[in-house]
Amino acid sequence: MFGNQRRYTQDRYSRYSQHQYEQQYQDQRYEAEDSQWEYRPDGPSGGQVLLLRPIVWTAIFTTGVYYLCTESFVKHREQLRNSSRYFFGRLGNFYGASADDSLIADLMSDPKVQSLVGWSHAVVGLSHAKTLSRIARLPDWVPFELKRTAVAFADRWYTLSRGQRCVYTIAALNAVVLGMWQIPRLLPFMARVFMHDPRTGRSYTLLTSSFSHREVWHFAFNTIALVSFGSTVADAMSVEQFTAFYLSAGVISGLASHLLSPLRAALIMPSLGASGAVYAVVGASMMLNPDSKIALIFLPFVPIAISHAFPALLAYDFLGAVLGWQKFGHVAHLTGGLLGIAYAKWGMDQWAQLVRAIEARRVKRSRQSSIGR
Repeated sequence: MFGNQRRYTQDRYSRYSQHQYEQQYQDQRYEAEDSQWEYRPDGPSGGQVLLLRPIVWTAIFTTGVYYLCTESFVKHREQLRNSSRYFFGRLGNFYGASADDSLIADLMSDPKVQSLVGWSHAVVGLSHAKTLSRIARLPDWVPFELKRTAVAFADRWYTLSRGQRCVYTIAALNAVVLGMWQIPRLLPFMARVFMHDPRTGRSYTLLTSSFSHREVWHFAFNTIALVSFGSTVADAMSVEQFTAFYLSAGVISGLASHLLSPLRAALIMPSLGASGAVYAVVGASMMLNPDSKIALIFLPFVPIAISHAFPALLAYDFLGAVLGWQKFGHVAHLTGGLLGIAYAKWGMDQWAQLVRAIEARRVKRSRQSSIGR
């Protein structure tokens, strides 16, 4: 009896040891594939650092994203102007409810919505009401408590400003990419698509890498800075302008680091992170709100004027870029910070001119179409 039990125990232990060995082998294989992409790239450039291709790609991307965001901004402003609530401070339609108000009333009078949120639930707008209606119409097998939690999130989301929603959306995308980095089977894909290595010849990774973080501390620092400064900048600019500014800053700061990489050819390393774009946001915030205070991680109880702290941070990155420090992406940080300062000083005026040009073109096109009729 004891002999059979001993053999059974040994067999269980042997199978467990074999499983542990296979799991360790799989992890080592994924890490080896990941490191192959990180340090021995085999991309379309044959391992050489291309300069013209990323410059052209960045120019096309920046031009395209600004054009699309400007078109979106003009359309959004036209919708506000055409809304009855926009006129005279959006006081509403004097002779009756607007079309949106009627739709909101219809959605909120649905029995399923009423059973979920009650009769006196406040809504911010039509989008909020549509979201509540979708939650209420979820299948019956979805727990009621889960639906109520979704309602609470929706209520909180729609009370945020457009700038806050934009910033939180960016942070959520960064969090998704961070989570993907934690899946061993995705490591080769992540290293190929969400890291920018100047030796692979892939220019699109200038964009994707600006949403990518492998370490939680890196993600946390950038997210805290983005949420702290991004909302006010986005509300000051408009969501559309902030989107174009943020995406362009991330790409341009990565391009600067890419172009300087041949100067340190023996130490070329892949890069990732939103630090360049976040630096641009902080730089713009300093120009728009020079009297605001910030607290440093190592001095949390000592508020420092951003107009003093941020230039000191840029000086540190300048020193790191000149001396070739490799711990952080000093070139991308410095480029992003200077870009944010310059954009807040001159770029916002250029945006206004672009908006006026597109509005004039749309008015001209509308007149021509009306004449053609």
